[in-house]
Amino acid sequence: MKTNTFYIKALLTACLIASLLGCVSTPVEVDDLKQDTNRLFIRKVEVSTPTQQIAENYRAPHSQQTNVALPTPELFQTKMSLGDTLQINFAGMPSLSGLYQIDASGHLDLPFSRSLNAAGNTREELIARIKQAMISSQWFYENTADVDVSLVRLAAINVAVLGAVFNPGRVLIDSQPADKPEDTVQNLGGAFSQGRDLVAALGASGGIRPDADVQSVFLTRNNQVFKIDLAAIISGIQFTPTPALQNGDVIYVSSTGIENKQLIRPSQITPPGMRVFMSNLTAPALTNAQSAVGADATRLPYGTSLLDGAISANCVGGTQMANASRSIILVTRNYGSTQQLVIKRSINELLANSSNGLINPFLMPNDGVACYDSKFTNFRDVARGIGEVISPIIFGGLL
Repeated sequence: MKTNTFYIKALLTACLIASLLGCVSTPVEVDDLKQDTNRLFIRKVEVSTPTQQIAENYRAPHSQQTNVALPTPELFQTKMSLGDTLQINFAGMPSLSGLYQIDASGHLDLPFSRSLNAAGNTREELIARIKQAMISSQWFYENTADVDVSLVRLAAINVAVLGAVFNPGRVLIDSQPADKPEDTVQNLGGAFSQGRDLVAALGASGGIRPDADVQSVFLTRNNQVFKIDLAAIISGIQFTPTPALQNGDVIYVSSTGIENKQLIRPSQITPPGMRVFMSNLTAPALTNAQSAVGADATRLPYGTSLLDGAISANCVGGTQMANASRSIILVTRNYGSTQQLVIKRSINELLANSSNGLINPFLMPNDGVACYDSKFTNFRDVARGIGEVISPIIFGGLL
């Protein structure tokens, strides 16, 4: 009786395994792979209504803005801003000389005068305002009112960066790291920082997107709009200075509406690198760490393709018959959209069309990449799981 039961269980097991074998197909060779034109992919540019309204306010000089101007020399001058520290020396009055700081309202408090509006002034303009305040206070005669001003420490400023950047919104630039104490102010004759210019603001906003129009960047200050061309920064043909920013400036980067592959590379105004989320839970590796997907593997240079990301995620290589038909999932977004898009590619497809950007697209910051095992590996693991369940039953029937 036990023998008959054993044969019945063995027969049922054989039938189950045979049915699973019918689901397995031979991996497709790279040379036999044909391009599937129905699965081409390109990111579109989508603009939401709020962003569209902001765009009309800051980027449309030909329709609504009539005061658009080209950059003027004073646009490149460093001007006083909130929180800046000044060294002010009054001739013949050492007790008044010392360090002064511009307050949160943009004013400067002096012992002999009401608060002066200092933010937005150049050094020469502020000296003239202080001299006038000295004379008006009747503490000094006109011929004895002598003062010198030096900007010795630049403070962080808030600016708004909108349009075709990866992280639009308000950014804080030229800030001191939280783990680094402020430098002691020395007796300097001035201050310099590259952290308060237009390039720094674009970098703080995540960099420009591939659909950006680098020849149409608009800077709004005091209700005046300046049009700035940043094409030379991308091409590197010639050195082009960039405007020095003030607190409250608004920057808008126009969009061409199409993807420009020339902008998908590291530069001063594009992301130098990016974080990509990866998952490769390959059996028998039960964690990403075992699949060699560590923190370094997920930090990729800007301009990395999906195939490069697959290699970084350890999805390519290994036993050909077992791994050749692996597939990869890309989770991404259209430019200017928060809705996620999911596309699937086989590793063979990527290898056969590595130079085709519609098959092998570029990865963007915060994209997700997930690898799936081949049919052979899937069958092996399913069969192994079935075997772990059935084996005790079969061998139990022999006892």
